[in-house]
Amino acid sequence: MDIATVLLSAGAGVITSAVTAYLTSKLTISVEREKWGRERAVKDAEVVDTKPAFAQDLAQQFAVGYLVIDEPKGVPIGAEGRRKVFIPPNCRLVVGRCSPPADISVRDECASMRHAAISSDSAHVFVEDLDAKNGTWVNLTRVETTSVRLNDGDVVRIGSTRLRLYLLTK
Repeated sequence: MDIATVLLSAGAGVITSAVTAYLTSKLTISVEREKWGRERAVKDAEVVDTKPAFAQDLAQQFAVGYLVIDEPKGVPIGAEGRRKVFIPPNCRLVVGRCSPPADISVRDECASMRHAAISSDSAHVFVEDLDAKNGTWVNLTRVETTSVRLNDGDVVRIGSTRLRLYLLTK
């Protein structure tokens, strides 16, 4: 065996080791990030269940926007007035008649149990119809596509309930 073959073989071994180490570290980071995300979601859910006012205050600090919910006629308005739900960045909230499976429950017989999904990225809010019988509407237009980007002041209608979006990011 000549020196060139030995060097080529050693170089290939070093490159293979480096690539293996790189891919292993990337996979480990990805797994740790997913684990951290699951743990954070569980802790957030515990806070929402045990301290809803604190959870709302926390959400308000980081929110992309918030929804003001106008319940249908005949549904009493609480002492605090119309409900306000903050939308954190990078989340997906299901709106529907029952909680669970809905994250945001509405007292509306015309709404499906899982009627629509409100999702967000770091600066925008979107709505998606979840094949609800009565459909989901933005302003006066039925949501026909997979997802519709919402603008400040848009009104989402779910059954007889109206949700007005106020964006906090410009």
